[in-house]
Amino acid sequence: MAKNNPTRRGSPMASFEKISPNRHVPRNRPVRRLTPHHVAGNLTAERTLGLQNFIRSDVPNRVSATYAIGSNGNIGLGLEETNRPWTSSSEINDNEAITFEIANHGGAPDWPMSDAALNAWLDLAVEICKFYGYTSVMYKPRPAGIANGTATEAWIASWNAPKTAMLITLHQWYAATACPGPFFVRNLPWLTEEINSRLSGKKPIRFSKDIALGTSVLRPIVPTIPSPGVPVPFDSYIVRPTVAALNVRSGPGTNTSILQVLRTPPGIAVTIVQETNGPGANRWGRLKSKVGWIALDHTQRV
Repeated sequence: MAKNNPTRRGSPMASFEKISPNRHVPRNRPVRRLTPHHVAGNLTAERTLGLQNFIRSDVPNRVSATYAIGSNGNIGLGLEETNRPWTSSSEINDNEAITFEIANHGGAPDWPMSDAALNAWLDLAVEICKFYGYTSVMYKPRPAGIANGTATEAWIASWNAPKTAMLITLHQWYAATACPGPFFVRNLPWLTEEINSRLSGKKPIRFSKDIALGTSVLRPIVPTIPSPGVPVPFDSYIVRPTVAALNVRSGPGTNTSILQVLRTPPGIAVTIVQETNGPGANRWGRLKSKVGWIALDHTQRV
């Protein structure tokens, strides 16, 4: 880990606590992971933590989480950070993880979360990383064909993450569940980038799924056959973003400044008028508006 084993009861961002008896005391690994979960219900943080406090002989799968976040953005401490929660169906993961139960303000199949809840998670994730001395977070979508926790841990080890990076892991990697839900997973690349941006000292950008910067009209692509020695014209095309927000940058690369954030509700489409390579993505596309460049890794061609 980044610092020399810092410990604390919990973050000052939690406005209340309801400590669960469902835990191992203490955790047997240093904190190295953030594992977000979804509540699968529009519950307050207080109600969520209340459900995790019961010990009953007829309920063998007792659970707990380090933090709960309600749809209004309120944060509650459910377990001391020094102790291992019972959240992720994995002893290894939970011994390294700070876990979060985040409320949903909508149901299946997408399990959406409110802007307030996601912004609270962003703020809390950044605060935790800073306390433990991590200067970045790392997340990777898990490839198909990794079938169990042992294989998952071997895959995570293959990331070769620097010691200064906090890892983001998912419950669905360890159990037959969609947790934390398609909505969160779809937005996780942007959330990860935003955490890293804040940890590097840049001004926070608040998550919002309700702001759109406009749409483009689909036009047919006309193929061209260039003459020898004549530059090949670029045929513009339409893409739909696959995440809720995209950084629009001044140039093709994550080493350039963010001009604005393109909020992308379902159905929005944008026109790409130029492509090129650049750091941070396999391919970059220039928007028709000429306002800047977006990473095409987070889009799907129409």
